Amino acid sequence: MKTKIKSLAKKIFDKKNKSDKILETDKIKSILFFRDDDKIGDMTVSTLLFREIKKKYCDVKIIVLCGKNNREIIKYNNNVDEIYEVGGSFFQDILIFKKLAKPRINLAVDFYQFMPRFKHLLMLRLIAPEFLIGFYKQSYNIYDFSIDVDFFDVHISKKYEYLLKILKIENPDLKYDIVFTSKEEKKAFSAVKNGCRRKYRLVLNPFAASRHRSFDYCKLKELISLIENNLDCCVFVLCNAKNTKKIKSLANDRTFIVCFKSVLETAALIKQADVVITPDTSIVHISAAFNKKTIALYLDYSNTYEKINLIWGPNNPNAVQLSVNTKNNIVKNDIKSISSDLVVKKLKEFLG
Repeated sequence: MKTKIKSLAKKIFDKKNKSDKILETDKIKSILFFRDDDKIGDMTVSTLLFREIKKKYCDVKIIVLCGKNNREIIKYNNNVDEIYEVGGSFFQDILIFKKLAKPRINLAVDFYQFMPRFKHLLMLRLIAPEFLIGFYKQSYNIYDFSIDVDFFDVHISKKYEYLLKILKIENPDLKYDIVFTSKEEKKAFSAVKNGCRRKYRLVLNPFAASRHRSFDYCKLKELISLIENNLDCCVFVLCNAKNTKKIKSLANDRTFIVCFKSVLETAALIKQADVVITPDTSIVHISAAFNKKTIALYLDYSNTYEKINLIWGPNNPNAVQLSVNTKNNIVKNDIKSISSDLVVKKLKEFLG
């Protein structure tokens, strides 16, 4: 049914003929980036685009269309000139699309790589940028240029590096930018200050987008116990409001449950950490922005076309990846199948 609706949307909103326009980079005055997917990790990686474009084209206005959550990553970013947040009612979002249409955007970049939904195509038609770049959109006439290179077994930053080459930017710096204020820094410092006096600070994020990529209570308890028995460190466990009740019993004089409202407060805490453990790629990328020692936990993607462990890898020389080993079907493809002893072994190698 969804495919039929998307096909109908294509018939209604797609152009009859493909444009023969050529992108003239020297005439670009404004660039709109569609990051309305509201993904924090994607936005974190996107910050390299904003910075590198501003370095070469300092007068170009950078505009970002985003969601409530990933807006946090860029709200203090000096390389972003305008931010528009969507995700409200349908009609509120339509008003935002119309506002973006005037004055007309010179260039827009759409990162959505799948078949666009009804609202997505409507958005593109209403904003109507002079030149629209998409990924894997050769069959759509609304896109003036489609990037169809296979990026499914390389790091996501290579995809953005390719886009920068189109904009005549060579040898870009692929580091990410996370900017926060003294407000977030004080909140993080308060959490650390209330912690115990130990040699190291360890930030442990046990949760990701799916249960197969998240710790359960028993796994988390097991890992924390091993860490406390083997390393001289404080453990700061990241969680959200819905998970606090489940794991607050694990708190003691060395392990602290941290429930921040803002992702920038989390980023500020990560900046103060000696090492980070996480199965969630948004935390992996935030840690990479500060070159933090990171143990990144991944499922086994060896039998999939899209190599998530490569695409969304740390891009951080101070990080190590541990993946589930499903050879011979001995264990389930679940983060909880990664040995806690192995994690602690890597921690010892990091911290000495």
